[in-house]
Amino acid sequence: MGSKFLHFTILSITFVLVQFSSWSQCESIVVIKLNNNKGGVYSGQNVELKSQNDGKVYKTTSDSKGEVKFQVPCDQRFDLMIANYTRKEELNSPSISGAESFEEYSYSPDMALKDKMMAMSEADKTKLDNQLKSLPDTTKIFKSQMHKPLIVDGFMQYFIIVKNLENKPLANEKIIVSGNKRNKHFKGETDLTGKIQLYLPKGDVYTVNFKYHKNYYSHEIAYTIGTGTGSMELMYMGTEEYLRRKKIEDERIKAEEKRLVEEKKRFEEWCKAEKLSREEGLKRKMKELEDQQESLKQGIVYKVLNRNKWSEKLIVCDLTGSMMPYASQLALWYQLNLAKEKNLQFVFFNDGDSKSDSEKKIGATEGIYYQKSKGLDSLAALMNYVQFRGYGGDCPENNMEALIKGVKQASPYKELVMIADNYAPVKDIELLKNFNKPVHVVLCGASDFVLADYLLIAWKTKGSIHTIEEDIVNIANMMEGQSIKINGITYKIMGGEFVKIGKA
Repeated sequence: MGSKFLHFTILSITFVLVQFSSWSQCESIVVIKLNNNKGGVYSGQNVELKSQNDGKVYKTTSDSKGEVKFQVPCDQRFDLMIANYTRKEELNSPSISGAESFEEYSYSPDMALKDKMMAMSEADKTKLDNQLKSLPDTTKIFKSQMHKPLIVDGFMQYFIIVKNLENKPLANEKIIVSGNKRNKHFKGETDLTGKIQLYLPKGDVYTVNFKYHKNYYSHEIAYTIGTGTGSMELMYMGTEEYLRRKKIEDERIKAEEKRLVEEKKRFEEWCKAEKLSREEGLKRKMKELEDQQESLKQGIVYKVLNRNKWSEKLIVCDLTGSMMPYASQLALWYQLNLAKEKNLQFVFFNDGDSKSDSEKKIGATEGIYYQKSKGLDSLAALMNYVQFRGYGGDCPENNMEALIKGVKQASPYKELVMIADNYAPVKDIELLKNFNKPVHVVLCGASDFVLADYLLIAWKTKGSIHTIEEDIVNIANMMEGQSIKINGITYKIMGGEFVKIGKA
């Protein structure tokens, strides 16, 4: 068979910016248009959406404009099936009630026939695999354009376009595209228009990697005969912007650690002047806070626990130095709700029991204390002890270790709630991959920003995020490319991480 030319048209998507809240009874609209790339549209085509959440199928037929309209639950992921379209596609419904998304697919009327004609036999696949063994492990691309290979039929000409957070071309961005099966790598950088041209061997799944973000995106290039082109457009903050943000965050943490040291010094001087031990001083400070009941009732911990009717809770609470006001809110809530709470359990952590920073090992930092509900005096005694044992140290905390060990120590529970210090990064976030219990994250101190670590914990565990005003429960259903707005700031999932959109 002679050489064929196959062109894949990248679909264009317009998606409404999402802000999550309770989604019961929430329905939004998905509009899809089917374009004939030889002119006109496809009418009378059966189109289905199948929910990845509950498997429910929605069916309709394209109208004279080539359009279909679905009214579906908000913020769900769907598999898309079009009668005369052979590619596998997925899409998201908007998360705001009544909001509308619009997507277009352009393809040829003989798409199915072409796919059949272009399919590669098993013998041809084996022959190509053997030929590709001679490729170097790493191919370096100069001036953003890879030279055309000699065996052109075995490759897909592929264009990657990278844009920054302002949707402008990201120029001179180093990029590595790696094949998962053959372990062949293609290394280069984007041109002034944010584009790089590659020839990628067919029959592999490729990951796009940046210097500080590995496995950012993946795409499969199938075994086909003939020649073909494909393209993808990615949004990425860029190495320069990443380093700028990292510098700002490092300076913030350094300033926070300096503040904690000064706060500890002032407290110890006060204890000395009052002729109190540090433990006695902590008890007095805690008592002073607890006496301010009306003020504590306006705090985030009290409000979140009051308005969310979680039953049989396991509460995991950070009790490092800055968390004393929030601990007081928890104590007051407990005092007023003890009688009606069933199977309530607590885990408190202090990031290592005053260990030196060099002694703190990921997964073995310790300073984690578990207790079943025994009454207010018992809770207050434990909270004071945990704070006394761990007052001081670096800014990042061992949240994941506390979650993992706390769940192991606890008896069966229904809801897992973590009261976290939004100013303190999660030092052991790498342990998240080993944890899958849904976590309701209560963000203390999240008035002006949210640390991405806590969004990631809620998202990956299919939990929720809670601020003083909002209960963001749909974060569990978010997908790559979707956005969430918290306290007026937008965070977008990019490369499996939450990225603040706009200047950090």
